Amino acid sequence: MGTGGCCRLYPSSTPGWLFNLPICPVVTGDGRAMTYRAGGELFDMEFTGQWAGLKYFARAGKATWIGVLRTADDKPIGPFITKPDKVHGDSTADCWTTVFDDYMKSGRGPVYMDCRGASHEDIEYMKHWLRNEGNQGILDYMDEVGIDPGKHAIEFRTYDIGLNGGILYNPQGETTLKGLYSSGQEYSGGMSFSAVFGWIAGESMASYAKSNEHADKFDLAREQLDEKVRLLTLMLNRNSGPSWHEANIALQQIMWEYAGLVRSETLLDQGLRNLQRLKNKVTSSIVACNGHELGRCIEVLNLLDVGEAVMLCARERKETRAKHNRTDFPFTNPLLDKYLVIKLEKDKPVLKWQDKSM
Repeated sequence: MGTGGCCRLYPSSTPGWLFNLPICPVVTGDGRAMTYRAGGELFDMEFTGQWAGLKYFARAGKATWIGVLRTADDKPIGPFITKPDKVHGDSTADCWTTVFDDYMKSGRGPVYMDCRGASHEDIEYMKHWLRNEGNQGILDYMDEVGIDPGKHAIEFRTYDIGLNGGILYNPQGETTLKGLYSSGQEYSGGMSFSAVFGWIAGESMASYAKSNEHADKFDLAREQLDEKVRLLTLMLNRNSGPSWHEANIALQQIMWEYAGLVRSETLLDQGLRNLQRLKNKVTSSIVACNGHELGRCIEVLNLLDVGEAVMLCARERKETRAKHNRTDFPFTNPLLDKYLVIKLEKDKPVLKWQDKSM
């Protein structure tokens, strides 16, 4: 299982523009959803994270910018640097991850990335690495409209909420389902993480494939497969109804309002009810006009299952930890420094706590 991370579960920094995201927008937690439906275990689903960068340009690479984070009156936000530093950059946003949102909500914003005063060589050094991180489009746009990062401070902001949790697998890449292996961003980590665990999981899977343990099991899923084919055929044959785009936006709004930056028992209870209503609506009325749209519909179906797992885990973790902010449980509980695992048993979600040493 190697379908990558999970995007489009929460609204982008430009709501409605679903593909303006810092990482690949077509990875929609498909591996997580498939593993969950098959009875495999997911964990850390309640934990989320956020990226930051140029306002309205949701692209990764914040740490590559060498400037100072400043207010509109040119005062540095943090205590670390007062002039551009190509070696260290400004770590304020790494220590204070909500700085951009906090300044906007308090009326003290905006916050600017200020590279003014850097040498031409340092600016070119920064641009070189921005290109290597896939930001050529941003550089081209700045050239087109006459923005020079060496002369102009550039407004920064926080991007969409990203999912940190994923499939539970062991050091050999094996999940809790016999014969199913996983790697990389099915849980977390970057390219190096994916490459190392992809190699390990591939070797482990090859060894398993040589055995006979997996033979004669395919008929067990035939009934489930036929049901999925029936559902997808209905989507293609309907003449009217909501599109995948509408369904995805509705899901994002529910996730943001009930399981976003602020969470509580009452919010999550209502969010789960709304999510179930949306799931029923999607499966009974969504329309796909062609094969491309059918693929997008499948992504939304997977996101609905992932969203359900996120909300259930967020409701179960009755504490505040990292980006999981429970207003009804504002303190971190040291007894809950454990993995929260979720799986389906007889189509019902089951949650359990697991020591991290296991």
